[in-house]
Amino acid sequence: MSLVAAFESFIERLMERSFARATGSRLQPVEIGKRIVRAMEASQSVGMEGVIVPNVYDVYLSPTDYDHFKAASASLGGNLETHVARTARQRRYHLVARPLVRLHLDGTLSAGDVVVEPHLEDVEGDFEPAPEHTALLPRMDGPVVAGPSAPNLILNGKSYAVLRSPTSIGRRPDNDIVLADKRVSRHHADLLQQGGRWMVRDNGSTNGTAVNGKVIREAVLGPGDTISLGGLEASWEQ
Repeated sequence: MSLVAAFESFIERLMERSFARATGSRLQPVEIGKRIVRAMEASQSVGMEGVIVPNVYDVYLSPTDYDHFKAASASLGGNLETHVARTARQRRYHLVARPLVRLHLDGTLSAGDVVVEPHLEDVEGDFEPAPEHTALLPRMDGPVVAGPSAPNLILNGKSYAVLRSPTSIGRRPDNDIVLADKRVSRHHADLLQQGGRWMVRDNGSTNGTAVNGKVIREAVLGPGDTISLGGLEASWEQ
């Protein structure tokens, strides 16, 4: 980190700390997420595939804040890891391995203070969350589809609103629709709008994509069509 960036970071932390103490507010998870993103931005390096950012973030909290988050530390860490993956995707950064966020106690910190130490580390395991979910944060690289015109992907009785073009589908948590199914590839397919029509495009997935039983590279979608993602079937409502 440059001296200018370090000074700016110090001033930001000082202002945030002063505001928290003045209002008496407790440290919020979103603030931790912002600090992590700030550390990510300050720790970029250039690799063969583009900008590389750390995948591991050690977060140090004051005793008061650590005790507050301790009971839910696993859930909080998981949410922050998803946030790291999604932010990296939005900004077109590369992660060397799956994200990992670790919370630590630091008795020298005051309530509201957060210290983040980023690292590049090999972390075992794939980008596979346990539950299916849609993105908590909107994609930044595509237009928003307006309210009632937004179509839906129906899977196992659940409805996933397709709010952007493109909307990515796959196992990794940096997709817009994340499906924890071994038949689905890491970045399986995209749903995209072209000329007023919605299409599905396979991204070279291992088990392929089919529409109404026909294997496709890309295809125009119509109401009621059945999309097979490596054998995992979903229906398209528009």
